[in-house]
Amino acid sequence: MDVVLSLTWNSAYQSVRGLVRHFTASWAACGLEMVELDLATPHWLGQLQELMKTRRIRFVFCTSGVGTNIEMDGVNLWERLSLPVFSLLLDHPAYLAKHHRALPASTVLGYMFEDHAQFQAASVQAENTVMSLHYGVPDLPVAASPAGRPRVIFAKTGNAPEVLEASWREAPRLERILHDALDELALTARGNAHAGEFPQVLARVCAAHHLYLQPFNQLQRFLLVQLDDYIRRLKSTAMARALLRFDVDVFGQAWEHVDTSNARARFHGPVDYATVEGQFSGATASLTMNPNIDLSAHDRFFTAIGAGVMPVSDNNAYTARHFPELADYTFDFRPGRLERVLERVFARPEAARELAGACRARARGLHGVEHAATVIAETMQAAALAATTRDVQNFFVP
Repeated sequence: MDVVLSLTWNSAYQSVRGLVRHFTASWAACGLEMVELDLATPHWLGQLQELMKTRRIRFVFCTSGVGTNIEMDGVNLWERLSLPVFSLLLDHPAYLAKHHRALPASTVLGYMFEDHAQFQAASVQAENTVMSLHYGVPDLPVAASPAGRPRVIFAKTGNAPEVLEASWREAPRLERILHDALDELALTARGNAHAGEFPQVLARVCAAHHLYLQPFNQLQRFLLVQLDDYIRRLKSTAMARALLRFDVDVFGQAWEHVDTSNARARFHGPVDYATVEGQFSGATASLTMNPNIDLSAHDRFFTAIGAGVMPVSDNNAYTARHFPELADYTFDFRPGRLERVLERVFARPEAARELAGACRARARGLHGVEHAATVIAETMQAAALAATTRDVQNFFVP
């Protein structure tokens, strides 16, 4: 059996590693065994050399670009070893540009969120193969809800928007540009704001300030990151304040900027991914927040469905199209919208769980995590073929 070499690293709460393990069974069905290589250990290179002596590595798999830029004697390691790489990218390309461009041609850039893939195609235009995929619904155990109060969970790291906003005062001109862009996006009036809007809004606002952005240059990337991060902070803080009066268990750090002194909600601090996934068992609902995306959904949306738990999520075009039955359990960021959904969950928890179960039964076949794993394997086959000079068509030179 050929190997998929999965590069692991110390992601927050081991969340990325937990997600990837759901691909394992699907790759096995394709004749592939996933073998992990921990880049945090001092002897990983020796372990790689030993593996290559006994096993055939079909491709290297990494997340968030970690490991794609390793060099040996000035040459990219994977290019030197003739090993193709699939990089599953979870963040907007503006955050870490080196993971999204100037990579070996054998690196495939796979975006978890279609919004980010579209930005790559329009603005970054790397020469690599670029694709997007939806994480999909995993096949998790479905536990009955225990008797008593409904159990609602929210797994999210917080962050204070005021802290980020204060840092802009070091450059008053950029501070004015960012505030003008935020005024145009009008999050609380419109109900949402998505990353796909940001480049056009910034271009218009900067032009009004006689500043002209070039695609994916340092200034555009900086401004995109400020908007994206700040709006995420606004959204997560609004959610935390909305749920304070409800019986909700919150897992994650950096909520000190939210006054929880009189809250019914319980803030448990950071826990690892396995603990969070375990909390889904028997829960009524799981709150989640999309990372400023409109064309995909966060992995915790899919994970909740996989556990037969109602995902309470901000709405977008993807969920409206593919999960219309959950519309009453989605919200936007206008005042009071999340509270209405939580009131519905706590008033009729059995109805929420019943609908989540029916959604799981429908969605597992159509939107299962197996589809993402298969698409990754098939894309790597296609990329390998495109990189080959063949006798049948020897006038095509990759």
